[in-house]
Amino acid sequence: MKKLSYYLAAVFSTVTLLTSCLGESTNVSDITVSGVVFSNPKAGLKTMIDAGTAYVYIPNLLEVGNYQENTCIGANIHIDYNSAENSNWGSVGYLTATLNGTPEVFSQWRATPITSAVDTAGVLENEIPLSFAFQQSAYSNYVRGWMIFSSGVKIGSKQTLEWFMKYPQELQAVEYNGKRCYNFYIRAAATGANTGASGQSVINAWYVKTALDRIDVAEKAAGNQSYYLKFNYVTSIDAATNKLTWKSDVAQMAVTTDSSNQ
Repeated sequence: MKKLSYYLAAVFSTVTLLTSCLGESTNVSDITVSGVVFSNPKAGLKTMIDAGTAYVYIPNLLEVGNYQENTCIGANIHIDYNSAENSNWGSVGYLTATLNGTPEVFSQWRATPITSAVDTAGVLENEIPLSFAFQQSAYSNYVRGWMIFSSGVKIGSKQTLEWFMKYPQELQAVEYNGKRCYNFYIRAAATGANTGASGQSVINAWYVKTALDRIDVAEKAAGNQSYYLKFNYVTSIDAATNKLTWKSDVAQMAVTTDSSNQ
């Protein structure tokens, strides 16, 4: 499994709880995990969640929903470390758990290189401003190239969102508040009536492996162990002039030691 490679001031709760509990063999735990659904070839192709630091096997997962390979989901799970299934989990290579509720499926999007000025300067069709681009939550994770985190937006219950993430093709580090950062741009468009619009935190999964692998190579060559992603986002759009007001959030990343996850 690939080492979890992004964090803020502390390791994300998904990993902290899972990792800390693994050593407590006398306990049962209810924790939140997120990750990518996959069929484990080393376990008879059982469907599991790759949560970054461990594989989690939920026997009735496919009875609850039709979770296809590579689907990004989050779930609250119950783990009994005293159970027969988990007595030798280190050897079998996965933990067995039960669901405490229906898993949440995250919308999945791909980060792509900037191709025109409108990607960072012009107003997108049906664009709406964001209240924040990046925020840590219990579901925050980076696994198999998918970066899972929350963004804030004000929308109506009947609106449909489309999300975009862009990055400069050259992917050069910039200095920002004393931090070595790489610019990414997160934007959203909404269609439908915004009746009763309210602020919401929306969890998305972003495929950023192509960009982060390139950054890893550069950071390793520079002898660095970490860097930051600077997520730029539009906070307001002037209706008269189409002027965009930008802000940014940053996420610290650890330079990964391998690229085994696809």
